[in-house]
Amino acid sequence: MRFAAALLCASLVTISVAQQKSAKGFEGKPERGRYLAENVAMCIQCHTPREANGALIRSRAFSGAPVFVAKPRQLSSWAEFAPRIAGLPQYSEAQMHTLLTTGIGREGKPLRAPMPTFKMTREDAEDVIAFLKTLK
Repeated sequence: MRFAAALLCASLVTISVAQQKSAKGFEGKPERGRYLAENVAMCIQCHTPREANGALIRSRAFSGAPVFVAKPRQLSSWAEFAPRIAGLPQYSEAQMHTLLTTGIGREGKPLRAPMPTFKMTREDAEDVIAFLKTLK
């Protein structure tokens, strides 16, 4: 009986901690998220404006930009502009988490090419979200 009571208490504490964490939002490591967004997922390449010579304008990183890759003829749907993701102005944390882990956008559909269909781990997505939230 005491074991069952202890097990019940431990379960309630675990549930309470999980609810508090989800109420606060996603917790991630921004520096790791920066590394992922700039060097692995390569978000910076499309979501950052470029100078005339093609160099990224780092002072405007993740502020949105025209897509610099031309649309292949065989594709009917192609995004012409990569939106601002600095600060996550268009997505809630939950929506961005879904996008990064499943490839499904806030309207419940995959995003248009050239946006890749990401299948990030929960931890990777939380780190990228934490990083993007640090940007203005």
